[in-house]
Amino acid sequence: MSDTDTAEAFRRVGAGRRRRRAVALALLGVVVVVVGAYGVRVWRYWDRHVSTDDAFVEAHISPVSSRVRGTVVQVLAHDNQEVPVGAPLVRLDPRDLEMKVHQARAALATAESHLRTAAAGVPMTDESTRSQVAFAEATAAGAALGIDGVRRVIDERRSRLLARRAAVQAATADVAARQADFDRAGLDRGRMQELLGRELVSRQEFDHAESAFRMAGAALEAARRRLDGARAEVAQAEAELASQEVALAQAGRQREAAEAGLGDARSRRGEVTIRSAEAASAQAKMAEARAALQEAELNLEYATILAPVAGRVTRRTVEVGQVVQPGQPLLAVVDAGNVWVIANYKETQLTHVRPGQRAAISVDTHPGLVLRGRVDSIQSGTGSRFTLLPPQNASGNFVKVVQRIPVKLVLEPGQNGHALLVPGMSVVPVIELR
Repeated sequence: MSDTDTAEAFRRVGAGRRRRRAVALALLGVVVVVVGAYGVRVWRYWDRHVSTDDAFVEAHISPVSSRVRGTVVQVLAHDNQEVPVGAPLVRLDPRDLEMKVHQARAALATAESHLRTAAAGVPMTDESTRSQVAFAEATAAGAALGIDGVRRVIDERRSRLLARRAAVQAATADVAARQADFDRAGLDRGRMQELLGRELVSRQEFDHAESAFRMAGAALEAARRRLDGARAEVAQAEAELASQEVALAQAGRQREAAEAGLGDARSRRGEVTIRSAEAASAQAKMAEARAALQEAELNLEYATILAPVAGRVTRRTVEVGQVVQPGQPLLAVVDAGNVWVIANYKETQLTHVRPGQRAAISVDTHPGLVLRGRVDSIQSGTGSRFTLLPPQNASGNFVKVVQRIPVKLVLEPGQNGHALLVPGMSVVPVIELR
C-alpha cells in the first residue's frame, strides 16, 4: 500500500470519528433538552401539587353494645355481613324483662287506683267540711241570738221584779196605814162602847164607830192580802229571773260549744289541703309508675339489639349463651358507604392548601385506581399535639422537627371506588393547589 492510500485511509477514519462525535453531541443535546423539559414539567407540576404517602382511609365505625343485662339467645349477624339500618343483630333472653314489664304495669294500675281514690276524696271532704262549717256557723249564730233574747228577757224580768218590789213596798205601807186606821177605829169603838154604857152617846153613834171599826178591819185585811199577793209576785219574778239567768248560762255554754264546733269545722277545712296533697302525691306516684313502665318496656325493646347504621359487621365478639352487661362491646358496624381520607401533610406543604381544592387519590390495594376528591378541612393542630402525651419542648436540648397536620379529604360522589375502600387502607393523595 502506498503512502497515498495510507493517508487516504487515515483521512477517512478521522472523518468517521468526527461524524460519530457530532452525532453523539447531537444526541446528547437532544437528551439534555428532553431531560430539561421533563424536569421543568416535573418542577412545574410539583410546584402546583403536594402529595404524601402518610394517608389512610377513615370511616364511621359504630360500636354496638347492650343497653341491658341479659343472656344472648341468638346472634343474627355474621362477620363482614352487610346489614341495613335497624336490622336485628343480637337477641337477649326477654323473660326477665317481660316480668319487669308486668310488675311495672301492676304498679301503674295500683297507682291509678290510689289516685282515683284520693281525687274522689277531695270534693267529698270539701263538701262535707263546708257543710260542717256552715252548720257550725248557723249554730253559733243561733246561740248568739239566743243569748241576746235571754238577756232581753232577763232585763225585762229585772224591771218587772223591781216593779213588784216597789209594789210590795207600797202594799207594806198601805198595810201599815190600814193597821193604823184599824187601831184608831178600835180605840174609837172602845170609847164609844164605854160612853154607850154610860149612856153618854147614842146607839147610832156607837153603830157608826162599830161600822168604822169593821171597815178598817176589812181594809186592813184587804191591804194584807194585797201585800201577800205583791210578795208572791216578787217571789215569782225572782224565780223567773233566776230561771232566765240559768237559761242565759245554758245559752252561754251552748254558744261556747257552737264556737268550739265552728273552730273544729274550720280546722277540718285543712283536711281539704291534706286530701289535695294526697291526690297530688298519688298523681306523682302514678307518673313515676308510668315512667317505670316506659323504662321497663324500653328495656324489653333493648333485648333485641339493632344496627345503628347501615354498613358491614366487623369485630364480632358475642356468642350465644354469653351473659352481657350494659355497655359491653359486642360488635361494630362500619359505614363503608361513607369513607374519607386523612392525609398527614408536613406543615411546610400546607402553605397554599385550602378547603375545596381538588385532589387525586391513589389506593395501594388497587394499583392504577385513581379517585377524585377534594379538601374538606384542615385540623386545627398537629397530630402530635393531640397524642396521649403531647411533647413538651421547654428543655434546652430541643431539636426542631417538621410537624404533620391532618387534612381531611372527601371523595366526589358518583364513583365506584367507595365500595373498594375500607378504613385503614393506605392511599397517596395529591392535592392540586392551583
